[in-house]
Amino acid sequence: MTPESAERRANPRFSAIFDLHGAPSDGGVVARMQAADLSLGGLRCTSNEDFPEMTRLAVRLELPIDGNGQSDPVDVEAVVVRRKEIVSHTQKEPRYELALFFTSLEDDTKERLTRYLDR
Repeated sequence: MTPESAERRANPRFSAIFDLHGAPSDGGVVARMQAADLSLGGLRCTSNEDFPEMTRLAVRLELPIDGNGQSDPVDVEAVVVRRKEIVSHTQKEPRYELALFFTSLEDDTKERLTRYLDR
């Protein structure tokens, strides 16, 4: 980790691949997403839908349970803090990389995320 990235991170990020879904808090299209990393402060993911920066999203994380194909759904509120289009010559549909910042975490949700990250 470079000092530049260390200074901006309040929570360490862990590599984590799992599915999630997100939609604007005021309603709209539900995006299929896949997480690339996760922390208690937010996550980085790819999405089949584009959301402008500062869009508030209702997000459902599908945290894997012990690799048995089951998941633990966790609902959070987040805001898009960074976005970029992923250019691919092999995929027909565009994909987007999004950085999401969790705007509020209930104590129970924070505890569940901490347990997942501690594995």
